[in-house]
Amino acid sequence: MAKQLNIGTVEKMARERGLKMTPQRRAIIEYLQNAREHPTTEEVFMAVNRDFPMTSRATVYNTVNWLRDAGMLQEIYEAGAVRLDPNFDRHHHFICNKCGRVEDIGFELISDLGICSLPESQTIESFEIVLRGTCKKCRTQAG
Repeated sequence: MAKQLNIGTVEKMARERGLKMTPQRRAIIEYLQNAREHPTTEEVFMAVNRDFPMTSRATVYNTVNWLRDAGMLQEIYEAGAVRLDPNFDRHHHFICNKCGRVEDIGFELISDLGICSLPESQTIESFEIVLRGTCKKCRTQAG
């Protein structure tokens, strides 16, 4: 089971840090918890603002940064945009060259790369692979 952003865990962390769990923060976290499309922070802002029109960009950005810094949210850098990933389990990504869709790829699906050492003796602590191609939906529409 993937390690996924969870409202209960976030609420506990907020209490421990003396932060209030406002309705806006809760809406941001719930949106991200259910997100499967790797939204940008701006997309989160627009979605949350539909239900909570008084939510500021600062609240959204601060909440996203807080979750990222706590290791509960990953950022994916793609074509000048930062996409958010609430799945903080080890995994890779597939990005469609046509529609830009970002999909999670199980870490275990890509076999060991066999990297033993790097030229400058850097220490490898983790790695992430981004696969690019055409998703099934775009291939179907083109055919």
